[in-house]
Amino acid sequence: MSATLDPNGGLLRGVSTPALVIDAAALDVNIARMAQAARAAGVALRPHGKTHKSPDIARRQRAAGAIGLCCATLLEAEAFAAAGIDDLLITSPVVGADKCARLAALHRRVAIMTVADHPAQVGGLLAALTPGDAPLALVVDVDIGQGRTGVADVESGLALARRIAAEPRLRFAGVQAYAGHVQHIPGAAERRAAATASEALIRALAARLRDDGMAPGIVSGSGTGTSAFDLDKGPYSELQVGSYVFMDADYGRILQADGARLPFDNALFVLATVVSANRPGQVTVDAGTKALAVNGPLPDRLIGAPAGAHYTFWGDEHGIIHLPEDATPPAIGARLLIGVTHCDPTVNLHPAYHVVTAQQLARWSIVGRYGGAAG
Repeated sequence: MSATLDPNGGLLRGVSTPALVIDAAALDVNIARMAQAARAAGVALRPHGKTHKSPDIARRQRAAGAIGLCCATLLEAEAFAAAGIDDLLITSPVVGADKCARLAALHRRVAIMTVADHPAQVGGLLAALTPGDAPLALVVDVDIGQGRTGVADVESGLALARRIAAEPRLRFAGVQAYAGHVQHIPGAAERRAAATASEALIRALAARLRDDGMAPGIVSGSGTGTSAFDLDKGPYSELQVGSYVFMDADYGRILQADGARLPFDNALFVLATVVSANRPGQVTVDAGTKALAVNGPLPDRLIGAPAGAHYTFWGDEHGIIHLPEDATPPAIGARLLIGVTHCDPTVNLHPAYHVVTAQQLARWSIVGRYGGAAG
């Protein structure tokens, strides 16, 4: 944590709560560390924009060496493109005539790729393209164990790649795989073993494609939890890491081989105010499920609370800070910084970041949100 990150003074004094706060120094350290690790391994970096939804952070990642950006949704891709960010890969299939038409329009403006795992998706995209369009780059999505999207076997992947390659309005660009079920396994040995097992299908499909004369231009995948293994002779030519920029309570449980935490700093917090202090052993803050995502472990960091205090959700607008015995409770009006639960969906709850640097407080918009425009 930076010395400038003071919840009760300094640059955060005038920020209304609850508010999403970035420690800029920690953010920049994280971006630099992952970029350096990728460079040293000779692997490209295509960070996932769904984590931060921020053109300002995307520009920092590109300046550090990222070749482009991943987007989970068409909405995110449109928002990043509008901010001047291109070389985008949409990592989820785009389905529906309305969305396919929007994707085709975006394809005419910026460099973009998307994924497919079924011929029906390919047909929908073809229906939206015109004869004058440049070929749209398509990546075959492969299910390597998460059970969410992706072809489930080599033959299906090979058939889909052939279908794409046979169509002049499309370009077969490569393959993608994401082992989401592996990223949060706490133990390093267990996580590496699971990652290695999950990679067998993507390696086999890439080999068959090469034998068929369709060597994949990219093999895209990985995540923050397995990035160290995937940089060490993994199957990927580019990494889709995301949460490393912020870290959260979920990734705070993940260990390296030496038992240490992952080599990234906590950079994202929710600023909250104590609004009630009538019950012994606890105070109430104004940050609940509308300020912090609930699909992760409880926050593992509190700045401004007594050592040993911990947070629990207590409704839409409120949370409880439980205090250790004999601790002096924070006064009504005191403010705390709460480490986030799961960073991606927490970000989606807020219109903007309040970014603390050594000299100033900046406001960065969050774009491509579900249910809200940039603030």
